[in-house]
Amino acid sequence: MKKLLLLLLLAISAISFGGIFKRGIDSADFKYALTHESAKNWDKTIDEIIRKEAYIEDWYGDDNVIIYLRKTGIMKEKDFQFLQSLTNKEEYEITGDEYDDFVDLVDKYRKKVARTFSVKNENIKNPVGLVRKIVLEASTGNFINPSSQIKLVATPQEWDELVSLSKIRDFSNKDTKRLRKILNDVLKKDNLFDAEAWYNREVSARVKKIIELNSGLVGKRERNNINAKALYIAYPDYLSRIDKWGK
Repeated sequence: MKKLLLLLLLAISAISFGGIFKRGIDSADFKYALTHESAKNWDKTIDEIIRKEAYIEDWYGDDNVIIYLRKTGIMKEKDFQFLQSLTNKEEYEITGDEYDDFVDLVDKYRKKVARTFSVKNENIKNPVGLVRKIVLEASTGNFINPSSQIKLVATPQEWDELVSLSKIRDFSNKDTKRLRKILNDVLKKDNLFDAEAWYNREVSARVKKIIELNSGLVGKRERNNINAKALYIAYPDYLSRIDKWGK
């Protein structure tokens, strides 16, 4: 009996290993060394993968990942029922086709949830107040702050435009669009976030977390999203919650 069980587990491993080559190195199968145990514990597996790849929790609305996937319709009811069925099976009872379907769903959710945050007009709750705060703080502050960092990374033309916008009393949609464009350009800058500048705004666990994320090597999407989170932390009265931003 033990030999039979061992043979079944070896067969399962061979099937899983073969699937890696079929799907490619970007598949969750390869990146996270998924197994039939991962499929049986699908909810834990998906939760851990999405949280790891999200970098910041706003990818999934700072919610339970499975609840978020179901609430947004990314995880269809038939998919949920299929995944639930895997929970009730022993690892060796999960067929190769079922395992492949599981991996395909994981990769589907990873791609659907992936977000690169950008500001839309409707995300700027008070454009007049925001641009005036940025220009005033950057021009008169005696210590570095998020606004002075924006001035530092903006091009001279962008800064001149911000100064010009700060003199407008009533913003049109076109004015808000100009401000939005500059903010989105700023999000791409490698040196926007500075720990001291943000600590001068607030000393909090969320700033500490951004500092930790910023300390490692990050790609373009992660850099953009760290900056987006930092921008929201700096101006929460003027910007909508980041999970409401575009992607």
